[in-house]
Amino acid sequence: MGKKFSDKDFPIGRIATLVLLCFALQIFIIVKLINLQIVRYTGIETRVKEQSEKRIKTIPTRGKIYDREYRVFALTIGKKRIYPLHELCGNTIGFIGKDGMGLEGVEYEFEHVLSGTPGWLTLAKTPYGKLYPYPGLPMKPMKSANDIVLTIDTDIEAIVETALMNRLRELNAKEGSGVVIECKTGEILAMATVPSCNPTEWRRFKEWNNSVIQDQFEPGSSFKVVPISLLMKGKLVGLQDIVEDGSAQITIGNHTIHDVHKHDEFTFSQAVWQSSNVAFVRLTPRIGKDNFYVGSRLFGFGTPTGIPLPGEAPGRLTTPDRWSTLGFANISFGQGMSCNLLQLALAYQAVANKGELLRPIIVKKIISSEGETIYESSPIVVRRVLSPADAQIVNSLLCGVIEYGSGMSARVPGLKMAGKTGTAQKAVNGRYKDAYIASFITFFPADNPEILVACVINEPQGMCLSSQVCGPVIKEIVTNIVKLKQYQCFFDSSLVLGNQNMAMKKDAPGNNQVPFFKKKNTLKLTEAGR
Repeated sequence: MGKKFSDKDFPIGRIATLVLLCFALQIFIIVKLINLQIVRYTGIETRVKEQSEKRIKTIPTRGKIYDREYRVFALTIGKKRIYPLHELCGNTIGFIGKDGMGLEGVEYEFEHVLSGTPGWLTLAKTPYGKLYPYPGLPMKPMKSANDIVLTIDTDIEAIVETALMNRLRELNAKEGSGVVIECKTGEILAMATVPSCNPTEWRRFKEWNNSVIQDQFEPGSSFKVVPISLLMKGKLVGLQDIVEDGSAQITIGNHTIHDVHKHDEFTFSQAVWQSSNVAFVRLTPRIGKDNFYVGSRLFGFGTPTGIPLPGEAPGRLTTPDRWSTLGFANISFGQGMSCNLLQLALAYQAVANKGELLRPIIVKKIISSEGETIYESSPIVVRRVLSPADAQIVNSLLCGVIEYGSGMSARVPGLKMAGKTGTAQKAVNGRYKDAYIASFITFFPADNPEILVACVINEPQGMCLSSQVCGPVIKEIVTNIVKLKQYQCFFDSSLVLGNQNMAMKKDAPGNNQVPFFKKKNTLKLTEAGR
């Protein structure tokens, strides 16, 4: 017979303990499963994906920057940004930093256009770490970068930079800048700062400056385009009126303002041609402070041009309630206010364009990676500042500056040009110092203006007058642009080479005669000087 078991062989306590242990084990397993599948699921899944998958960031190749003829200013090859034209237009193009983002110029301003939008893709990973594509893994496509076509013409840019750099060396000047604009569209064909910076070597430059828009200066007599225009607009003076008696000076309070040279009496036309500060001091009270201020703002002074480039200086034009009698006199010939070169150039562009001020254009097109044009510029009229008739009168007066006056040094034989010179003392910390800045603006052909050229030379040594400093530069630039573009239609057959000494003839202004106009309506100088 088999052995019989009694209760003593299976104590109730032991059985209960065994059951509890089994139950606890089940609870532990359940909790562990909950922890693994619910609480820690995300983390574990991430670890598994890290071991079996890898997310790769996809960065689009940075877009190219072209000139108007699709010559390359900037492109990317591998990891290094390349600037094939080196320092040519470098201060305008700008550069990118170590992180591949634009830090100056076009590279900075159009970062969102040139960089595109990064994406990512997921690759599977073998146990040995080798990556391979696997269908169905998540991804985000990158958005390709776009290319930018500028309005700049590299040939014209090279002409301007070369002429300025040569003149800087000749005069041991501090800096030069120049801009070339299409009068009827506002497109910028050249924007030069010299000495220029090479974007490839940006680390060695202490500062990066596009002086055409970032430097503001007192323009001197080149600002006279404003009072000339306002006087003509208001019919406040006749072209033949005698406006300066030949004293060549005027006293306001304790301050005496002089013309550069002694001269005979001047008509208004001659005062424009020879840039008589005294005549303009006498005439601007006719305009009035408020009208002068409003007119200056209409021409764009005291406010940014809106060009899409970083760091534009707005210029300075205080309100007329802050102008003393002497202050108003100074502003009449471009001292006591300031502007950047582009603002100044656009004021003349408005005259050349029959009185319509245009917005400056630096980007001609934006092109997608597929070659589709997604943006194309067109002329934008900011406002009308002069009637076509008044603009034509101002145009004719500015032609006289080149033919008979302070701008003769820039004259290109056979080409009808209009323009104005400007020479101003430099102000530092509110005080004028023995240093000058010279400016010159011209547009041609004057009968149907197509091209405007403006330049500034900062602190020339040995001479200061714009006619001497900037005249030869303007002449060189204009001559080479005409040769480059073969603008035969620009030339006026009546202005032949043999007529280049025309201003020295008997009927020239310097011989106390008034070409084209007869003298009349002599102005009472005591009234005009108030």
